[in-house]
Amino acid sequence: YSEDENKAISFLLPNIKSKRPLQEYVLSVNDLEDLTGIDFFYKLPNELEEDIEKVKDITLWDFTS
Repeated sequence: YSEDENKAISFLLPNIKSKRPLQEYVLSVNDLEDLTGIDFFYKLPNELEEDIEKVKDITLWDFTS
């Protein structure tokens, strides 16, 4: 957690061999929480938690390395 930049990314990967790019497995943290029943950022203030968890923006991440 940093006040300067708040972002999160989540992935749902099948347990199979795949050559698909990692970006295809990205989903919002909210979607992953709905699927797993886990509240990942429960210690964050609710407003911040909601803002971070609803985003699914792969342009915020560097997938080149």
